[in-house]
Amino acid sequence: MSNVNTYYLGSLERIFRAELEEGLITIPKARELCAKKYIRPHITNENLLAAPLTKQELASVLLVFPELITKPMPPCALSPMVQ
Repeated sequence: MSNVNTYYLGSLERIFRAELEEGLITIPKARELCAKKYIRPHITNENLLAAPLTKQELASVLLVFPELITKPMPPCALSPMVQ
């Protein structure tokens, strides 16, 4: 397991402390962002990171983050090139 994986599998309260304290983000949203960053560690653009997970990405994320409550992006929303 790489350092990135260890970091995002760690305490989301530590990662998003300031945002949580100021009420800018909820625990479920912070958990979702950690899961997305875990599955997409190479992405640095926050807009791309905020995009919904695909069905395959969500399946692999749920193995590590079983309490994650989110829905995958519907296949029709994906570009034909991505499908």
